[in-house]
Amino acid sequence: MLNIEIDGKAVQVPNGSTVMDAAHKLGIYVPHFCWHKKLSIAANCRMCLVQVEKAPKPMPACATPVTDGMKVQTHSAQAVNAQKGVMEFLLINHPLDCPICDQGGECQLQDLAVGYGASNSRYTEAKRVVFHKNLGPLISAEEMTRCIHCTRCVRFGQEIAGVMELGMIGRGEHAEIVSFVGRTVDSELSGNMIDLCPVGALTSKPFRYKARTWELSRRKSVSPHDSLGSNLIVQVKGEKVMRVLPLENEAINECWLSDKDRFSYEALNSEERLTSRSMAVRPSALSCRRTPRSRRWGSRRGSSTVLAATTSISGCGNRTFAATGTRRAFRGSACRSPRSARSIARSSSAASCARIIRCSRTGFAKRRRRARRSRR
Repeated sequence: MLNIEIDGKAVQVPNGSTVMDAAHKLGIYVPHFCWHKKLSIAANCRMCLVQVEKAPKPMPACATPVTDGMKVQTHSAQAVNAQKGVMEFLLINHPLDCPICDQGGECQLQDLAVGYGASNSRYTEAKRVVFHKNLGPLISAEEMTRCIHCTRCVRFGQEIAGVMELGMIGRGEHAEIVSFVGRTVDSELSGNMIDLCPVGALTSKPFRYKARTWELSRRKSVSPHDSLGSNLIVQVKGEKVMRVLPLENEAINECWLSDKDRFSYEALNSEERLTSRSMAVRPSALSCRRTPRSRRWGSRRGSSTVLAATTSISGCGNRTFAATGTRRAFRGSACRSPRSARSIARSSSAASCARIIRCSRTGFAKRRRRARRSRR
């Protein structure tokens, strides 16, 4: 274990830890953009500059390893001046899109600009403009001028998703994030790039210009789409689900979420979703009888007895469908075409006409005894 002192507070950290890790252990916040606890260290943004004793200049907290007896100041005059200088450079080419940006209200750059940014800019030259990118139907990259080149999205694809879909080209003010030529971001975890982006460069296309973050109420939930059971947060405006985000759980999904869990909420408000039943079947129109095959299978396997339901529907005639186990047999006097039972079961008209009623052997026996008593 190594001993380190940060802002007058002593703490012990294991070998290989950085100053950022020690600060998080003490609960001391160091401003940063490119650092993420689940990604590798890049030290691109230089926002986490801190003053280290006996060092000639400020050092990045995310990339500076801890040495025994180190003393660090995160809010000294030297550290704060360095952080303000970095913020001024980051805001040189950043457009003033906060009133219309989807990231407004949860933007890391917006929050830190309040504490470390100046009231006005000394930069009078022309600002650069980056052309928008087509990254697919889920991620919007219409305002890539906002990008501060933290490379979180690039490192996520390489280290977490396992697919290198984004990269950086150019140098200096000509650097920009791009995808491979003619390719889009198709990873099953691509939506996490939206969460990782500390500014509004990468945003959600389905959520684009739909609501503000302070207008949404949050509810904890669990993903219903697979056996993993990812923890998530459902954000609702009124009675409408507007967005789904991951809820951090180190034992299950950590801080990530699959695209299926993230964007499947769109089906809740889809116009193609059925909100009421499309066919009403009267109980008097149903006649139940036990088929010979279901009798044999029921006696052999002791499984549930399957009844055939006859429905009378205009345009379809009287058709009886009997289901036994996983097989479906078509039995009907109104069948004029010699189609097989499998093709009939797959057809949409037959599937909409059929209603399969399942009951247990005990239930069928009770019905039979009740019918006998009524005859007497």
